[in-house]
Amino acid sequence: MLDIYYVPAFVMDMPQHPGDLELAGSMDLDAHRSLAGLFDKGRQAGAELSYFEDSMLKPAQVAVLLETFTANAGELEGNQPGLAAFDEMHALLKAAVSRGAGLASFGD
Repeated sequence: MLDIYYVPAFVMDMPQHPGDLELAGSMDLDAHRSLAGLFDKGRQAGAELSYFEDSMLKPAQVAVLLETFTANAGELEGNQPGLAAFDEMHALLKAAVSRGAGLASFGD
């Protein structure tokens, strides 16, 4: 399971552990895989949220990933598990952008 946390904009380095961070949501491996193409495009644009390594996105990178997901949502047409995972991840990204927050992911 990948746990994703909101990170205040002033945090510059990846936290060692979630500690006092607020949980934004969780994603299992199948859901992450169903969005692999979108996550890859995000990585290419400089916004990588890895499943297998702890990672952090600064607020600007979260905005890039949200834009990437939004622009490429059509790639999931007809893929019900992918669309469900997209809806969850898209909502999480929108919430982070509206807060001006970054995101940190921690795998377990």
